[in-house]
Amino acid sequence: MLKILDRYLLTKFLTGLLGTVFSFTVIVFVVDFVERGWRIMERNNVSVGVMAQYYINYLPFYTILAFPVAMLVSTLFSMGSLAKNRELDVMKASGLSLYRIAAPLFVAAFIISVGIMFFAEFVLTTTERRKDEIKDYLIDKRPPISKLTRSDIKVPSENGWIILGEVYNIGEQTARGVKLHRIVNNRIIETYTAQAMTHSDSGWVLLHGNGQVFSFDPTAPPEHFTKFDTLWAPFLTQTPEMLAEIPVPPRQINFFKLQKRIKQEKELGEAVYKDQVELYLKITFPLANFILVLIGAPLAANPRRSGPGVGFGISIIISFIFFVLIRIGQSFGNAGKLPPLLAASIGDIVFLTVGIIVNYKSRK
Repeated sequence: MLKILDRYLLTKFLTGLLGTVFSFTVIVFVVDFVERGWRIMERNNVSVGVMAQYYINYLPFYTILAFPVAMLVSTLFSMGSLAKNRELDVMKASGLSLYRIAAPLFVAAFIISVGIMFFAEFVLTTTERRKDEIKDYLIDKRPPISKLTRSDIKVPSENGWIILGEVYNIGEQTARGVKLHRIVNNRIIETYTAQAMTHSDSGWVLLHGNGQVFSFDPTAPPEHFTKFDTLWAPFLTQTPEMLAEIPVPPRQINFFKLQKRIKQEKELGEAVYKDQVELYLKITFPLANFILVLIGAPLAANPRRSGPGVGFGISIIISFIFFVLIRIGQSFGNAGKLPPLLAASIGDIVFLTVGIIVNYKSRK
């Protein structure tokens, strides 16, 4: 009997979820295309095919953005229909608590939240990178990267060596104004300065510079100093492609690569607030799907608040407040006014607290 009730409620919930995700995604897609996409096509003389590729790669982002709203809407509608038709009262009269009735929704919401984390890691990062490439090279018609130079390059590696350069010519694989630092335990223990650096079949070669090896005693003078016209640098594991790679937004990097980048930025003494907030959002934002279901189930169990119009209105208000809290947390976190983890979690913390209170006070 319980399995039948679980399947019945899950069918209502998942059917509503798929329909709501599809509807919200289409609405956002159409609004964005009418407001922005059509204007881009006319201004840049872009074909329909190119714009189709652009928006296809945009769809995963729209979908993830729509999920929290869709989860709340489908919870209010599925549980609300049980309350409105008195099915919920019958279930309670048979000895089932509200927690037991809503248990399949909670389990499904948690599984979906974890699924969205993996979807964002393995799908969204790829489609976001592809979307930006289409925007840069096919829509804005910027020259290919092979014809460009990079300024202020900063490329670390796993063995502690960091390449800093004023200019890097991607086609010629040469850099000017080069500094190499080897950092161990947040201290520079070896450094080289060169007028230029070029790549050959045997690796990187430094031209016209000097190098120093420092003592582990910070008050002591350098242990070794050398000047050179040409110096082979086999200790550099960075490839020309790594130097040519343009820094990408955190949304295009998976969790572990972003975590590694943050560690390297810290070693360089850079501010990492923004990247840290984005790192934690990769976990906290998907978890919001579960938290919003935790809030929606007891709210929908009240038959006086279970009408379709009321349920939809409540969903929009709660979702709006949630997204506002996320943006506020991001702003404060990026500015360093809040710890990154707290900044990324502020929406989840507030709504989890509300969810616990609402579940505690609801009629069981």
